[in-house]
Order: sequence, then structure tokens, then C-alpha cells
Amino acid sequence: MLGVNSNCACRIQDVQQQLTYLDILVRNTEERSQTPEKLLRTSEERSRTLESQLDTILILVRTIEERSRTLESQLDTVQILARTSEERTQTLEYLTRQSLYATSYQVEQLQKLYVESMCVLLDSKQLATFNASRILELKTDFPIAVDSNDHINPDSTMEGLVRPTFFVQNCLSVLGKDIKCLDLGTGAAGLVFEFAMSGVLAIGVDGSDFCRVNRIGYWPLLPYNLFNCDITKPFNFSSRDNQTQVSFDIITMWEVLEHIGENDLPGLLENVSRHLEKHGYFIGSISLVEYLDSAGNPYHVTLKPRDWWKAKFDDNGLVMLDTHPFNEKFFCRGNGPRYQDIHNYAQNPNEGFLFVAQNKN
Repeated sequence: MLGVNSNCACRIQDVQQQLTYLDILVRNTEERSQTPEKLLRTSEERSRTLESQLDTILILVRTIEERSRTLESQLDTVQILARTSEERTQTLEYLTRQSLYATSYQVEQLQKLYVESMCVLLDSKQLATFNASRILELKTDFPIAVDSNDHINPDSTMEGLVRPTFFVQNCLSVLGKDIKCLDLGTGAAGLVFEFAMSGVLAIGVDGSDFCRVNRIGYWPLLPYNLFNCDITKPFNFSSRDNQTQVSFDIITMWEVLEHIGENDLPGLLENVSRHLEKHGYFIGSISLVEYLDSAGNPYHVTLKPRDWWKAKFDDNGLVMLDTHPFNEKFFCRGNGPRYQDIHNYAQNPNEGFLFVAQNKN
């Protein structure tokens, strides 16, 4: 009986252990069954959050689209205003150009009337300063610079109409009235006429005969003081009395040197040096900006900085002076903006420069 009871107790204990194990399994199963429910609830909550965020994004997209349409509308308005502004600007530019053309035409007509009237009222041949050819003559085998664009398309040769009174008076205050002056690339010859009117013997030379043939500027008034020749080729002014070479106290070149090709510069500068008095002055201006004719061909063919020109002068017997007795504010060019002188080299040195030079020896 004791053995039977002992066996029963053991079985009861086994059954209790199994029941305990089953209870643990049941609880684990319940817990695991609750986990998917929690995950499902979490997923549902996240889905609702995403839906809410998506709604917010859609609202933002609609807002962006509306603002984009507004910006497009404003951009169209700005473009319309810009086109209107451009059209009005072009109209103003056209009217301004027309006004300038009209003014220039009136100035030229008045100047022509003045010159033609002076020819009748003044017998200029009887005045010594208006009859230089009675004293000297030009000798050259190259009467026209036939290859120069300034002769081929001579718009540029009509510049130089202005009479630079202050420059002439400054020269006279420095050197006196007993001087001779030579203007190379004289154009319309306003400088030569101003010197002549001040009682100074002055000569002008231009590579093109356009102004002479068409009676432009002061050429009708100065037929005995103005000459044509290619200044890059050998030429010589000699005295009619004894055929000795005539030298000048002042030689000027205003916006001319940049018109000369590099290969022709030595010949030109040799002419300058040879015709310059021992203590005379070579005065002028050099442009650094492009200048094209109506067909796009350049008038300015040698655009080089001041140091380059200084070395070129030195190579050909001339020295640029750092100091000199003249007032550069009175120089004929590079002191604009004004009629036929739009640049100001003191304010904009990148556009050009003024110079005063002398022979080295």
C-alpha cells in the first residue's frame, strides 16, 4: 500500500508540473496573441498619422501651385513692363540720336557758312600766316595714304572741327608767338586755323584728301597751309628760299598714332623726330579703345598701353616727358565729354592718355 501511495503521489506531482507548464504556455500564447493586436493598433495609428501628413503635404502642394501661378503672373507682368521699358528706352535713344544728328548738322552748316563767308570777306592769301606755301613746300612721293582705312572710309577724317583756343594760348604763353607748328592727321584743321588766327605759322597734313576735295572744315580757308601725304612714308618740308629743311617748334598728333600699323610706326616717328626743332615739343593723345567703321573695319589698329608707346618712342629717338610746361586740361582731345571729344583720359585712363615728348638729343 505504501508503494501504491508513493506512485500516486509522484503522478500527481507530475500532473501538477504539467498543469503549471500548460498554464505558462497559455499565458505566453495570450501574450503573443496580444502583440499582433498591439502592432495592428500601432500600424493603424501610424497610418492615420501618415494620412494626416499626406493631407498636409497636399495642402502645401496646392498652396505652392497657387503661389507659382501667382509668381508666373507677376513674371509675365514684369516681362511686359521690361518690354515696354525697352521700347521707350529705344524711342528715347532714337530721339536723342536724331537730336544730336540735327545739332551736328546745324553746327556743320553754320561752320560752312562761316568759312565760305570768310573766303569772300578776307583775302587770306595776303596774310603771312594764311599763306605758308609762300614760305615752304612739301616734297613727297606718297601724296595719299591709299591703304589707310581713314582714306578708304573717311568718316574719321572729318574730326578736328573744333578750334582749341585755350590750347593755342597755352602754347603761346610757353613758347611765344615766334613759333612754327605742324599738325599731323589734321582732319578738319580746326587747330591749324586757330594758330593762324593767332598769328602763328601753322601747317596741317592729312593722309586723305577727302576734306580738301569736299571742302570740309577749314580746308577752304587754308588752301596754302594744308597738305596731303602719307605721313608714314618719307616726306620733307623745305624752305622755298634755300631748300633747307623746315623744323617745327610744336608737332601735334591728336588721336592719330593708334590709326597707324605697328610696321609703319618707325617711319612716322622718324618723320616727327626729323621735323622737330632741337628743343621743340611733340604733343598729342593716344586712344586705347576700339573704333570701327560702318562695315566693322578698324580705324584703331594699334591699341597698346602707355609703357609700350613710351618704349616705341624711345626706340625712335623720342622721349616721353614725365613733367612739362603745358596744361593738359587745355589739350585738344581726351578732356571730354564735349563736341568731337567724348573721352576723358584723366577720369578714365583705360580709354587713352595724353603725352608730351621731345627729341632725345
